[in-house]
Formats: sequence, structure tokens, C-alpha cells
Amino acid sequence: MELGRYLRVARHRLWMIIACPILAALSAGIVSFALPPVYEAHAALLVLPSNLGTSDPNVIPLTPDQILRTYALLLTQRKLLDEVIADLRLKTRPDDLAKRIKATPQPNTTILDIAVDDTNPALARNIANDLVDKLIGELKDIQTSHLQVPNSRLSDVLVPVSPAVVPDRPVSPTKALNISIAFGAGLLLAVGLAYLLERLDQSIKTNEDLTERLGLLPVGHIGYVLAGKGNRGELITLDAHSHASEAYRALRTSLLFSAIDRELKEIVVTSAEVGEGKSRTAANLAIVLAQAGHWTLLIDADFRRPAQHRMFARIRNVGLSNLILQDAAESEAIATVESVPNLCVLTSGPTPPNPSELLGSGRMRELMARLRTSFSYVIVDTPPVNAVTDASILSASANGTILVVEHGQTSFPALERAKQMLDRVGAHTIGVVMNKVRASSGSYAYDYGYYAASPDGHARPGRRPSSKSEAPTSSSGT
Repeated sequence: MELGRYLRVARHRLWMIIACPILAALSAGIVSFALPPVYEAHAALLVLPSNLGTSDPNVIPLTPDQILRTYALLLTQRKLLDEVIADLRLKTRPDDLAKRIKATPQPNTTILDIAVDDTNPALARNIANDLVDKLIGELKDIQTSHLQVPNSRLSDVLVPVSPAVVPDRPVSPTKALNISIAFGAGLLLAVGLAYLLERLDQSIKTNEDLTERLGLLPVGHIGYVLAGKGNRGELITLDAHSHASEAYRALRTSLLFSAIDRELKEIVVTSAEVGEGKSRTAANLAIVLAQAGHWTLLIDADFRRPAQHRMFARIRNVGLSNLILQDAAESEAIATVESVPNLCVLTSGPTPPNPSELLGSGRMRELMARLRTSFSYVIVDTPPVNAVTDASILSASANGTILVVEHGQTSFPALERAKQMLDRVGAHTIGVVMNKVRASSGSYAYDYGYYAASPDGHARPGRRPSSKSEAPTSSSGT
């Protein structure tokens, strides 16, 4: 992905990238402040060359570094630790005490640094000094019994040059360091997780998702709008000055551009899955077409889940199913919408037992042919493509089909399957309307610019439409 794509992903997952390091830092801070402070006392021993009293050429003398490492090892031997524990009356085991002792030879010297840590600073000092005393005593015993070194020379072997003192500040936990490390680790984890989730996320969020991966043209962006009270709250274009109305007017203009080189009178509005907003999109598209002076008919062909009668407050006792069965006149079934001049609505009517057979019948084709001659535009609301075959049947004979996807919810496999089904019946897919785009995802979906359908069928950048004029663009409703 290019830099712009990375930045969009970062913004889309910004809550995670911010929250993870903060939570990690808070957790590290709580743990660091809850842990008891540990103090470290240091004592230093100077190792001097000793006269071992031997002239045996077969004896290879130890180097200073080897001597220092030998003494460091002796400091953690059980015999010495038992003596320290008994002397200071410590309530610990030799193995545990050994883990708290660090004997480190100082570079380029014969000095051995002895460090002891404990939650009690005074006790840390006492253990370090007692270790020095016990080590000197132990070496005296070893040299006296095995090497017969005169006692007058023993004090020259190990010299305590810096006795341990009570440390005035703890060495751990290092609160600031722990918090900084946790914050950095949390940030790296959050960034990595954000991009991993993005790779695993199969939902559609950008125009590039449509054009590059599926070869579909984005013709509109409709913002996430909370519907008002009642079902008529879905008809957001009744407020001509709203951002959502502007978005639908831009969609209308994109469709007009699509109709430059081909007839576009019957338009099927469908979706891949249930709940993506295709019925609301169909209704509002019909309204803005009527507002532009086009004699428009909105047909509810979703027999299984009809919605247009609720949005327009109609009774569906007479509707499309009656016209197909020829048991009602068109004047009875088609109703004008008083609040929207030039708009008529044909509800679904009673639900038939065989919706697919009814929609694919010759009577349905004859009915649609008559309606196309009577109206400038016929907008058909159908069931989702992947749910039943109704949408494919109607799309095959329509002039064009619009697919509605829900921003961040519709998956690539679902939309690709819907596209394949429409292609299989020879449907002309005009493009995709991205619905329910939240304002917080503005840069993620809208930064791709505004697009419109050009006469050659390709997406082209447009300008943002103003309230006084239309541009061949899609819009970012709120």
C-alpha cells in the first residue's frame, strides 16, 4: 500500500492506535507503583598478587581475570551463603539469596564489585559487607589448610577497598522507564494490529475497493443519517437543503451522465445483502429525480420485505402484484405523492406465493414496457441479489442497475457474488452507491475525491457540487 493508504488506515483505526499505548502505559505504571522498591548495595574488593610460596615450574599461575572470576563464583557457594544467613538471621534459602548477589570483575582492574539487592536498604548493605567478611575468612581457611601461606601475608590477598553503605534510592522498579517501554510496545502492537485487521477486514470502505478490486464504478456516497420519527423520516431528501439531499442530487447527476449515450429509463436499485439501505436509496433517488422535473415512478418489487408503502404512508392492498395478475387497473394501483410533484408510487401489493415466477412472467415484462412509455424514469426497488433471484430477473430487462453497499459492512465476497450474478444475466450495472458513510470516516472514504460517470463509462474526478448548481459527482452526506 502507498503512503496515502497507510495514513487512511491509521486514521480509520486511530482509536486503537491511541488507546493501546495509553492502556499499556497505565498498566505498567500501576504495576510499577504497586511493586515494592528494591535497593542495591555495593561493596568492592581489591585482589592483590599473593606469594604462593612455590617454585614448581609445572604450576601455571592464574591470571588476574581468572582469580576474580573464581572469587565471584565462591560468593554464591552454599557454604558461604549458609554462614551469611545464619549470621544475619535471614528468612530465605541459599538458592534465593544467590539470585540476589551479583559479583562483577571491573574491566582492566583487579577489583571485584559485589552487589546485593533487597527491599530493605539496610539489609542489602549488611549482606554485602558480611559476604566480603565471609569470603576473606573462607580464603584464609583454604590457603592455611592447602597452601600453607603464612598468616602475615593473607591480608594482602583480598583488601576490602569500599565497604557497602545504605543505598538512598531504589534501583527497581524504574517507573519512568517501564512506562516508556510499555507505551512504545503498546504503540508498535497497536500499529501492527491495526494493519493486520485492515488486511483481514473484507468490508468495503473506499472507492479504490470498488474500482481496483471489483471493477465497479462508485456513483455516490450517502452519509450516515439518523432517520426522523416515523417511516417518513427515511425520506431525507424532502429537506432540499440538507447535506443528504445534496448527496442524492449528486447521485442523480451521475446517473444523467450515464444516460448520455444510452437509454436509462428503468433503473433497478438493489444490494448484495439485507439491510444495506437499498429501499431508502431507491425512494430518495426517485424523489430527487421528481424534484428535477422528471415524471418518475417508484415501484416496490420487493414482495418479501416491502418497505415503500411504509415510507410513503400508503396501504398496499392494491399494488404491483395486482397489476401483474391483471385484477386491478393502473389508476387504482399507482398513487401520486402530494408532497413531491412529478412522483408516483406503486407499492408491492399483496404478497404472492410465487414472487420470482411473477416477476419473471411475460405479464411483468409487458407491464414494465407500458410504464416506461408513461414515465421519464422508473425506479424499481428489488430484494437483495444474493438473497433471491428476483433482482437478477428484473435487472436483466432493465436499462441499468445500481448496487447499494453499506460502508464498512458489506464484504468483498458478498458484493463480488452479487456482481457475478448480475453479469450472468447480462445486466448493465451502472455503479455502486456507498451508503451510511459516517462523518468520522470522512478522510477514509471521501478523500478519494468526488467521482462521476463519464460518457465512456469510466470514473472521472469532479468538483464538489454547490447548493446552486449540480456537478457530475457523488457527495459526502452527513
